[in-house]
Amino acid sequence: VCQKDSGVDGILCIYTPQGAATPDELAQAISEKADRLCKPTITAWIGGKRLEEGRQIFLQNNIPSYETPEEAVKTYVCMYNYSRNLELLYETPAELPVDQAPPKNNLKAIIQKSVKAGRAVLSEEESKKFLFNYGIPVAKPMVARNADAALRMAREIEYPVVLKIVSPDISHKTDVGGVSVGIDSDQKLKEEFDKIIQSARAHVDKDRIQGISVQKMLRKIDYEIILGTKKDKDFGSLILFGMGGVEAEIFRDFSIGLPPLNQTLARRLMEETKVYRILQGYRGRPPADMRQLEQILVSFSNLIVDFPEIAEMDVNPLAISGGQACALDARIVLDSDVLEGTSPRPDLVITPYPTRYVIPWKLVDGTPVILRPIKPEDEPLEYEMLTTLSKETLRQRFFQVIKEIPHEMLVRFCNIDYDREMAIVAEVEEGEQRRIIGIGRLIIEADLKSAEFAVVVHDDYQGRRLGYKLLDTLIGIAQEKNLDKIYGVILNENKRMLQVCEELGFTKKPLEQGLVQAELALA
Repeated sequence: VCQKDSGVDGILCIYTPQGAATPDELAQAISEKADRLCKPTITAWIGGKRLEEGRQIFLQNNIPSYETPEEAVKTYVCMYNYSRNLELLYETPAELPVDQAPPKNNLKAIIQKSVKAGRAVLSEEESKKFLFNYGIPVAKPMVARNADAALRMAREIEYPVVLKIVSPDISHKTDVGGVSVGIDSDQKLKEEFDKIIQSARAHVDKDRIQGISVQKMLRKIDYEIILGTKKDKDFGSLILFGMGGVEAEIFRDFSIGLPPLNQTLARRLMEETKVYRILQGYRGRPPADMRQLEQILVSFSNLIVDFPEIAEMDVNPLAISGGQACALDARIVLDSDVLEGTSPRPDLVITPYPTRYVIPWKLVDGTPVILRPIKPEDEPLEYEMLTTLSKETLRQRFFQVIKEIPHEMLVRFCNIDYDREMAIVAEVEEGEQRRIIGIGRLIIEADLKSAEFAVVVHDDYQGRRLGYKLLDTLIGIAQEKNLDKIYGVILNENKRMLQVCEELGFTKKPLEQGLVQAELALA
């Protein structure tokens, strides 16, 4: 029986009474059936005394065999889940209004100042500046050295307010009685100010208490979540999302992801938690703005990518009131290995988006163009380009006329490993619409010494030196990656591309079936 299922090639089950077939005959029958399937996992149960002998025959013929049906079913479920996860992973992410070039120089100065002062932990105020610069809403704290200063600040921002101890030696303020909420009068503020100071002095030296922060209190908090990062010795920086507040360590409802994140990955990270369902709306509470949370996660991911100096960071709680999120507390711990230049391994295991390859340029007629690496979000733009190419241009690029451009094909083009492959797109603005008009692709071979290139320019923009610019950009990337050579296979009738290669110093070698290989030595 062959049963097809989404993402799984099939299940082949052969039931035979005891003694009805020898193990060799059964293995042969399964092999013949297997030829009709696409690399299936074959599970066999053989009755009788020759069970182990039959299993060994299967294993010798690369046919998986299991001692129990339960193990076989678990394997099938794992295959199905793996395939399903890939489908979800390769959903086309939406474009989010995230600043790709936030102001970072002042944040670098904060780190340098902290290092000179011998501090490895940034203050709440300093930590929140990182979030604010990356577009993440924060409750702005103001540090008061005495009760009178705290009174002036509270009157300025208006009651109710929250008081929190400020000390580099206190990470969990609630544990030492360093937080007081719901303060709505001058008298209560004075009382709580003194109480927090006394409580803190019981745990740290008074000289290590820098003051008390005063910040506006949200009148009603619907949900509390936690957002954090920490470096792992094997996987580098990790991102944590889950249920927050003081109960975070009790319920331990969280999920782990790897930066960099896009909109789809941010949504998947949230969906893996129980609190995600609560955020949809719970017992009369309004639902959280999920698009804002996706944006916050992507911005937080960009922050981690941009600052390898960060060893740990906690945003707890990220409070949600009236659907909108706001960071009420934040803490950053610096990585001494990075600061001292002794970090033993890269900070990230997934190569982030290479912004250094984003280049403004102009066509020969003055049309402004942005050359940049491709992104998963570009799938609709690439689809529009490929489906509007002429048959001749399609054949010159793919050596055949492609009638349909499926999602699976576009996923392969847009979701790339920037360490092993690079695709540079040329983007223009036509009215209020963005459009991709050219793509240069470089695929590195397994030996890491050579790479194959391919370039395509839309018919509407051919003859304007865009192909020359794209190929020249690919040469520069190949040189940066220390490749020995790059080559491309081109149709002999594609005179424009062959001329571009000749101008850039490529040598040409005729191949069979009307093809030419253009090659450029880089070393």
